[in-house]
Amino acid sequence: MAKTKSNHSTPLSVSWCCLLLAGLTACGTGRPQYVWKDLGAQGRRDATQTSSILQSWGRDAEGPNVKDPMIAPGFLLTMSSLSDRKLNEDFRVGFDGGLQLPYDIDVNTTGVTLAQLKKKLAALYHPYFKTSPDIGLHVKERRYWVDVRGLVHKPGRYLVEPNASLDQVIALAGGTIKETPPQFARIQKGEKLFVIDLNQYYGVGEDQPQIVGWYGGELVFLQKEYSGSLGGRSPSSPYRLPIYVLGEVRKPGEHPLKPGSDFVDSLTQADGFTEQANLDHIELIRRTNGRKRIYEFSWNQFQRAPALVQGDVILVHAVRQSKSEIKVQIAAILVSILTSAAIVYELNRTNNLNR
Repeated sequence: MAKTKSNHSTPLSVSWCCLLLAGLTACGTGRPQYVWKDLGAQGRRDATQTSSILQSWGRDAEGPNVKDPMIAPGFLLTMSSLSDRKLNEDFRVGFDGGLQLPYDIDVNTTGVTLAQLKKKLAALYHPYFKTSPDIGLHVKERRYWVDVRGLVHKPGRYLVEPNASLDQVIALAGGTIKETPPQFARIQKGEKLFVIDLNQYYGVGEDQPQIVGWYGGELVFLQKEYSGSLGGRSPSSPYRLPIYVLGEVRKPGEHPLKPGSDFVDSLTQADGFTEQANLDHIELIRRTNGRKRIYEFSWNQFQRAPALVQGDVILVHAVRQSKSEIKVQIAAILVSILTSAAIVYELNRTNNLNR
C-alpha cells in the first residue's frame, strides 16, 4: 500500500493573503501625531486622608426656621415696592453671591442677612426716589447653587435642595463616568474643605448621611484619586485652590499648584497624555470675577499659554477621526473578514487534496 506524502508547505495564495491582511490592518490603525514618553512615570502618590463621618458637611448650615436668614447663593428673593413696579420681581442670588437688580444695581450678598440686605437696598435706591423707598424683601425659595466638576457627564452649576444627598447632586450632573469611575468626592467652599471616600460613603447607608446641608456656592469635584492629603492642615488654616487637569490625561483630577510650577509640571502630575489626546486642541479655562475665559493652544505653543493660577482647569481634548480614516478602518475590517474566509477555504481545499 503506497504511503501518502503529506504537504506541510504553505500555499502561495495563503501567503499573499496574509501579507495583504497585515498591510491593510496597519493602514487602518490610527496613531496620534505625538506620543508622550517617560513623563511622570515615577510620580509620587500622596497618602489619602478623607474626612471623618462625624465631620459631616453642612452640619452648621442654617435651618429653614431662621427668622433672619443669611443670604446664600441660589436663594430666590422677592422684592416689592409701591413706588416702582420695576422692583416687583423675583431675583436669584448668583453663585458668587452677586445679586443683579433693576437700574444696574449689583449687590454682593456675601455675609449679609435678609434684614441687612433690605437696609442696603433702601440706601442704594434712595437716589432714585424723592422720599425714602418702601422696599419689601423676603426669601421665596431656598435652594443652593452647587458647581459639580470632574468625572461626571454634565459638569456645571445646579440648584439643589437644602438637604439634597450627594447622590442627588451627582444625578443632576448626569451621573459619574463609568469608564473611569471616581473614588473620591471633594467639597470646598472658601476655607471649608471636605473629602469623601465614595466607597465609605456608599457603605455607611442612609442612617448615617455625610451631607447634612448645603451652604450655597460649593465646588463638588469627583475624581479618581485624591492627590492633596489633608494631613497636617487644620480646618482653620487657609486653603489653596488646586488646578484641575481633565480630559485625555492618564490621571485626571485635581493637583496642587506648587510655587514656580508651569504647564509641563501640571501635566507631569497628571502622568502625561493618553494616546487619544489631541495635542493641537488644549484649553485653559479660568474664572475671573464670575466670568469664564478660555485660552486655546497646542502642545507646540504651550509657552504662549498664560501662567497658571489657583482654580485653573486644563482640558485636553480627544482626537476626532476624519471620515476618510473611519472608512479606511471599516474597509480594513471587511478585508480582514474576507481574507480570513479565503484562508480557511484554501486550507480546507489543500487538506482535501492531500487525503
